[in-house]
Amino acid sequence: MLRSLTSRAPAFARPRLASSLPGRAFAVWTPRSSSSSSSSSSDDRIHPALVEDPPVANPSTETDPWTLKTPPMPEPPKLDPAIKSMDDLINSPHPEGRDREPTETLRKRLVYESRKRGILEMDLILSTFARDRLANMSDRELREYDRFLTLPDWTIYYYVTGKAEAPEPWRSSAVLSDLLHHSANKGKTVRRMPDLDPQQ
Repeated sequence: MLRSLTSRAPAFARPRLASSLPGRAFAVWTPRSSSSSSSSSSDDRIHPALVEDPPVANPSTETDPWTLKTPPMPEPPKLDPAIKSMDDLINSPHPEGRDREPTETLRKRLVYESRKRGILEMDLILSTFARDRLANMSDRELREYDRFLTLPDWTIYYYVTGKAEAPEPWRSSAVLSDLLHHSANKGKTVRRMPDLDPQQ
């Protein structure tokens, strides 16, 4: 096949086989001229795909734009000073105006809100937590979990993973305690986004 292609190629651009790399033979295109063989060999050009990249040092973490940097610690949620307990928080006006939402509507909404966070780790932790726990949660627990999801995503991340201690009323929250246990994943199970139930 190479011979047939070579016979049809112009005289000034015929390939010759070279094997400067161990175990490889590749075509090197050289211009045809009447000069000496020593001068023509200096015009040999290796295809860029066959040239190895020179070794480089690892990029600096200070200048590399793709370096993952730990976000700052979250500020405690700013609550009304009158709110001392989780019951006070649940009975206060909902920040999204969902105070009279029916229990089953709330349960279905929390399935969606547990899957659509701004951080992949939270998607995995909260969606699997919702799959395992939401179906058996009482109305009171659902509304406690709902209020927890109104916090900023990075705040949720720090509290759920135990990287920061949550202030009251979250510190004594039974739902957050369950989330911390779920996030620890002591069984080392492989987690993936659960499939959505078409009936929900």
